[in-house]
Amino acid sequence: MNIRWAALSTLTLALTVAGLFTAIAAVPQQQPDRSLVYHDHPPDAPLPDTLDPETFRENRTAFASYTLASRIKEVLYQVPCYCPCGEKEGHHSLLDCYTSKHGVTCRICQKEAVFSYLEHKDGKTPAQIRKAMADGEAMRLDLDKEIDRFYTESPAAKK
Repeated sequence: MNIRWAALSTLTLALTVAGLFTAIAAVPQQQPDRSLVYHDHPPDAPLPDTLDPETFRENRTAFASYTLASRIKEVLYQVPCYCPCGEKEGHHSLLDCYTSKHGVTCRICQKEAVFSYLEHKDGKTPAQIRKAMADGEAMRLDLDKEIDRFYTESPAAKK
C-alpha cells in the first residue's frame, strides 16, 4: 500500500512540475496589445525632463537607461510601454517611466528604452520602433550586454 501511495505521489508531483514548466514556456515575452497607450504623433509642446541619471549613478542599468532615455524623449513619447505601468501608474507612454522612478527597477522598461535608443540611432522612426516592439524584438535584447557596451563607449559613464 505504501509503495502504491509513494508511486502515485511521485507521479502527481512529476506531472505538476511538467505542467508548470509547460505553462512557463507558453507565456509570451511581450504582452499582446492590451490597452497600450502612447502618442501616435510627435509632441506639440515641450516634454518633461527625465529624472537626472546622476541620481542613479550607483545602479548601472538605471543610470544607463535614464541617460539614453534623456536623449530620445520625443521617441519615448511615441512608444508604448509593455509593462503594466499604464494601468497601475497611469502612464501614457514609455517616457512617463523615465519622468518617474519607475524605470529604476523595471527591467521591461529598461529593455524598451535601450532598444528604442538603439533603433533610433539606426535611423528607425517611432512607428517602426513600435512595430518592432510589438513583434517582441525589445524583449530579445541582451540588456546586460548593452549596458556593458554603454559603459565602455559612453563618456557619460566614465565620470
